[in-house]
Amino acid sequence: MFLTFARGLGREIDQITAEDISLYREHLLKTYASATAAKKLAALRRFLIFTYMGGATRVNPESLRFFAKSPRVRQDPSYNVLTEDELTRMLNAARAASYRDYVLLAVMASCGLREAEVVVVKIGDFQEVGDGQILLKILGKGDKIRNVSISPELWRLVQRFVIISGRSFTSHTDARKPLFVSREGTDKPLTTRSIRYIVKKYVNAAGITKAISPHSIRHTVGTNMAVNEAPLLVIQQYLGHSDPKTTLRYIRRAEELASKAYQYNTLPI
Repeated sequence: MFLTFARGLGREIDQITAEDISLYREHLLKTYASATAAKKLAALRRFLIFTYMGGATRVNPESLRFFAKSPRVRQDPSYNVLTEDELTRMLNAARAASYRDYVLLAVMASCGLREAEVVVVKIGDFQEVGDGQILLKILGKGDKIRNVSISPELWRLVQRFVIISGRSFTSHTDARKPLFVSREGTDKPLTTRSIRYIVKKYVNAAGITKAISPHSIRHTVGTNMAVNEAPLLVIQQYLGHSDPKTTLRYIRRAEELASKAYQYNTLPI
């Protein structure tokens, strides 16, 4: 990406200047979130140090600390995780207010779905594969499809939700309809913005004060699986990570929680 940007300035790799790097940094900060820009700049610094040592570029590595400096990245609320009690309070609040919202949160908490994944789930995406096992087909990032197994408890919730909403699993027409529909139109799916609103609504209703986003629920699932010693590959496939390095964050988070496990023991000594 950087080389393409530089060529747009009329520069080849041996002509790159510190000013070109600074312009590229400004471009990244305007185009991407801080965390994404920081990753791209970190890769660029390593690349330019390597090419400088090989004589392919002329910008001194010491100057990269200034011209290719990564922006400060604030803590993303999606990296917060819910405790079991907090999630229970959210689900109870949703159950009392809206059965649709309750089942929506239950699906997200059971399957670790991204907000963009949950809005495209259709009734026909649930499939019985024998021995009582139910798979949910997920259209994930990059249009990659994965199948996740769901628990009997969640399957009963989904079945009841579909029935009381006047739809059927045996109808070919209903199979193409979104599982979670908006109240603003017939068979109109929820938007990702709606998902964020719903999560925020029940976070507040549950009295949770820390920053929680829809992605926090996904992180809660991954962390919970790691705490329960699920193999790395299982977590990776379940959550649809293309890179196992992404999954490793849950392992590290689980280890961090385990290191403070004594806090959960309140017995007097």
